[in-house]
Amino acid sequence: MQKRAVVLGGGMIGRVVARDLAADADLAVQICDIDAAALASLAAVPRVERVVADVCAPGVLESLIAQADVVVGAMPSHLALATLRRVIAAGKPCVDIAFMAEDATALNDVAVEGGVAVVVDCGVAPGLTNVLAGYELARFDRVDRFRFYVGGLPVERRWPFSYKAGFAPADVIEEYTRPARIVVGGREVVRPALSEVEALEFAGIGTLEAFNTDGLRSLLRLPVPEMSEKTLRYPGHAELMRVLREVGFFGQAPVRLADGQEVVPLRLTQALLFPQWTFAPGEADLTVFRVEAEGVLAGVATRVRYDMVDHYDPATGMSSMGRTTGFPCAIVARMLLRGEIAAGVHPPEVLGAKPGFWPALAAALAARGVQVTATETPLPLSC
Repeated sequence: MQKRAVVLGGGMIGRVVARDLAADADLAVQICDIDAAALASLAAVPRVERVVADVCAPGVLESLIAQADVVVGAMPSHLALATLRRVIAAGKPCVDIAFMAEDATALNDVAVEGGVAVVVDCGVAPGLTNVLAGYELARFDRVDRFRFYVGGLPVERRWPFSYKAGFAPADVIEEYTRPARIVVGGREVVRPALSEVEALEFAGIGTLEAFNTDGLRSLLRLPVPEMSEKTLRYPGHAELMRVLREVGFFGQAPVRLADGQEVVPLRLTQALLFPQWTFAPGEADLTVFRVEAEGVLAGVATRVRYDMVDHYDPATGMSSMGRTTGFPCAIVARMLLRGEIAAGVHPPEVLGAKPGFWPALAAALAARGVQVTATETPLPLSC
């Protein structure tokens, strides 16, 4: 019997998930978005039904997912938690990739009671980086430090921003304003977003800058005394964004102008920035991450480093950010369809700790052309 997947959100990531799932002949796929233009590129994809609707309207979501065997959440972050709550209430297994500010695991008890399996933050970061954290935490004798670095970038740098957004630009600004939680000496501390800039080298790319963002999220609960997550950009971007933030261009309180009119700075900034941050059709992007775990492995002080550099695929027209975020989501959606994940709301590190999960996920990603390399280095005994 043919099963059905419903993808909520037809943005760059949602479209990749729909395409990937539609490759299964025994799976019918629906994708829904309020904007018909967002779905136009899927017109010729077999087994993908496009639905133009506002899932936030009363009853629309419930009607759409009534026959679904799995639901994929690819909604904007500010809508994600409310949408997920309704999906759980409908009793549908779900995998979600939204960078929501709220803690989705607060819905765990409701999901368990309803027998609903949910995986949240299931993209690239949060997502793959969390899986690797769970995998290494289970493998190491003791983890002393996790460092996570991730970024999506245009291949071609253009003044003044040296940046374009591989996902919802509003969520990018959220990264630049939300205080960053990190772990120092076993305690959670808060740093300003865009702070503590450092330079890193990546093969084939060169120097990138890394700065604090609030990406640890559920990882903050891990028993690791030192943890940080930093976003990667071309050098100079962080300083420019700090200037805009400190001047007030990311503010949400109305400002009265000399002529008496009021304007919300953030809305003006979005109107000016977003067109410049939007990738042109066929414009190449790349996604890069580095995950470092340090501690004791098999009795030896060790550093394990994972690196991924992925590029736009001109053959399919899929962006790298779409690929590296959408593919993990689609792979886990299939696991939900097969009943391989228990009821409850699971962050990816919980799955990563399960035997065989990371190797299976890595193999599925490699089959799609996304390669993650690993190196192990002994550390001095004083570590």
